[in-house]
Amino acid sequence: MNRQTRRKILAVVGSSIGGLAGCLGSRDTTENAESGASDAESGWRSTTLTDVTTDTQFSISELERPALVHPFAIWCSICKNQNERIDALQQQADYHVIQMNVGESENREAVAQYASENGYASHSRFVVVPNSVADGLVDEFGPTAVSPPQSPVIAVCPDGSAHEINKIAAPETIKSAVKTNCEWIGMSSDLSRCSGSA
Repeated sequence: MNRQTRRKILAVVGSSIGGLAGCLGSRDTTENAESGASDAESGWRSTTLTDVTTDTQFSISELERPALVHPFAIWCSICKNQNERIDALQQQADYHVIQMNVGESENREAVAQYASENGYASHSRFVVVPNSVADGLVDEFGPTAVSPPQSPVIAVCPDGSAHEINKIAAPETIKSAVKTNCEWIGMSSDLSRCSGSA
């Protein structure tokens, strides 16, 4: 079974699981909680990604302030609603936002056009994820992590730990979850005044 087929099967299974289980609360894995920064040096966090809107290369592990990772697909209307919430939040708080396209057969040109047409390009980094990153998300968070209709949001803290946030979360819920989970030194109680550099 090739990786594309595996991803497609996992996305379908993830949708089914999510529908039965309802929204999942914020969680982190024991491995992440124990390993902290060292976990950021391996796996999907350290993979070099390319922002399709700017051609800038980066890895999540090199970011010095919280990052919100949102796996999505262009065809997914639920994802679009989540994108709008995240975009609104980013204008209030100093986060990196990585919109990870996991849509079947969606290429960088289509994703760049989607970002531009919806006005997201100046606020978020849009990437088409390689199979290794999709597999890493599934390994860490389960198949719903690559199921666009579940519209998961994952907060990656500067120490490398990652925490799944409730699906279809309101901006204030995401903001509160980042503050609670990341315990970022220098993060004020008012996240709108956060500062930092990539």
